[in-house]
Amino acid sequence: MTASAESAPHVAGGVVVEYNNLDIALVASGWSVIELLRGDVYNDRGDFVGYVHDALVLPDGDTTFVIVNVAGFLNIGEKLIALPAGAFEINADGDLVLPNASKDNLKSLPRFYYARN
Repeated sequence: MTASAESAPHVAGGVVVEYNNLDIALVASGWSVIELLRGDVYNDRGDFVGYVHDALVLPDGDTTFVIVNVAGFLNIGEKLIALPAGAFEINADGDLVLPNASKDNLKSLPRFYYARN
């Protein structure tokens, strides 16, 4: 590999991506999406209110939604809802927290359906 090839910016999806100033330690301190998926969701009182089913990024690339399953006991009555990622907090244990949420108020939200292509 030539010196110019090593220093050339990388391309992802046709967009030039430069990462010379990337703070790897900061990136490594983030939360793994793989670990958060299928994780439990709690309210700020520590009550279980659902679990993460999926996460979706809209075509604008900036807006992310978390799809939460608010199923009943033993997953009977599965219901998926979509909530903006910004509504969640992550506690010291790495769990997703929805402040002021209850299972009942989450179940009252509109059901989420995946688009069919």
